[in-house]
Amino acid sequence: MNTETIQKEIDKLDSHQKSVLLLTYGHQLTVMARDAYEFQGPGVDKPRLLRDSNEIMHRVFQALRELETKSDKCFSLSSIAHWISCEEKESDIVNASKQAFSMAVQKCNT
Repeated sequence: MNTETIQKEIDKLDSHQKSVLLLTYGHQLTVMARDAYEFQGPGVDKPRLLRDSNEIMHRVFQALRELETKSDKCFSLSSIAHWISCEEKESDIVNASKQAFSMAVQKCNT
């Protein structure tokens, strides 16, 4: 799954469906990001994964704001597929993000 296929998946949806997909993706990504936590401890074993997840969520929330306010300036929404695909990132976040997006698409299609 690359940026183009993710964008096509998003583009076929109306605004409400996009919001639901991004909300579902965001929730799934937070679940996947838990892999960064130290097992049964208070620490973090994978800080890069946690930081990258947070950066993606920053963009997701802004894209949701743009959708819900019907903004004319949709910078975050127009680039969200790039953030979800995690091109040029470490494998942990690539795997987590793509799996979260696939799960979100599946949940939204059922």
